[in-house]
Amino acid sequence: DQVMLARLRNLLRAHEAVAELGRRGAPLQALGLAEGRAEFAGPGCVALVAARPETALRWRRELAPLLPDRIVVRSREQALADEGGDPLPDVFVIEADLGGPTEGLRLMSELRSRPATRHAAICILRADAAVESAAMAYDLGANDLMDTGFQPRELALRLRTLMRRKRASDQARAAVQDGLRLAVIDPLTGLYNRRFALPRLAAIADAARASGAGFAAMVVDLDRFKAVNDRWGHGAGDAVLVAVARRLSDSLRAGDLLARVGGEEFLVVLPDADLATARTIAERLCAVVQERPIALPGAGSLTVTVSIGLAISNRGEAPQIEAAVEVVDRADRALLVAKAGGRNQVTISQCAA
Repeated sequence: DQVMLARLRNLLRAHEAVAELGRRGAPLQALGLAEGRAEFAGPGCVALVAARPETALRWRRELAPLLPDRIVVRSREQALADEGGDPLPDVFVIEADLGGPTEGLRLMSELRSRPATRHAAICILRADAAVESAAMAYDLGANDLMDTGFQPRELALRLRTLMRRKRASDQARAAVQDGLRLAVIDPLTGLYNRRFALPRLAAIADAARASGAGFAAMVVDLDRFKAVNDRWGHGAGDAVLVAVARRLSDSLRAGDLLARVGGEEFLVVLPDADLATARTIAERLCAVVQERPIALPGAGSLTVTVSIGLAISNRGEAPQIEAAVEVVDRADRALLVAKAGGRNQVTISQCAA
């Protein structure tokens, strides 16, 4: 009864983990943010860990004809080490007695505590049927337990099941991660969107507060973009947005933030930037956008320009989230001045100047 209850708890935990991934993925699928993945998968990797290397090598010889997967032999230390580019095992088969009655369970606990192997499937092989250690194995996270020791045909069947379940769980987890990533990415330009940009802006402001440094914010807006859509169509407008986004991105420093926050409006945030640096970067952005025509779908090309409003946070003060938004508001007001002044130029917020 003790082992059965431990196994039941183990199965309920596994079921709830899969169900939670499904609950997280369902809204993303409904929004079209979680794409289906290909069903085909190549061979997996099974790692055998035994007290004696010759034991694990014998297991591999007997399992190899029964499984399509790559089978590797690992010592306890190798199982916990980063193998430097080799694929991580999908399934571990661990002998319970690795030099001590509970050493196999100890290794399993360490594997479960490490991000790289946390989601691997684990099968424990025991040569005895002690109730306490069996219940402990399930409670510590074993996916399967064989009390009869090494039986190649039975173990191969169990490993196929573990591999199938592990891959299904991996696919569900990856779908959720893809959906979360897509939720903060603008699908047209590949830039971050407003949902990502505003929290990131707040984090940059917090870092500036902690260091006493300043940061710069720019609002970049395409000039006369409505006329592009009206004259050449929305396909041409999309091509212009994609090209401009690429040019802006290629002209910024590593660590700078670039996001599309409106139809033809972009937000640029420069951490640890003074006025001179920010002005130079802003003027460079203006120049790279207009320096060569953008090819339009079908035929033809078009030269476009941008106007930029620039604002600098006050160094040495404590910009909170509201202050970060205020810096962007000042940049937005400076953008209006740039538009009124003839477009294709950088205007600096009076507070920054």
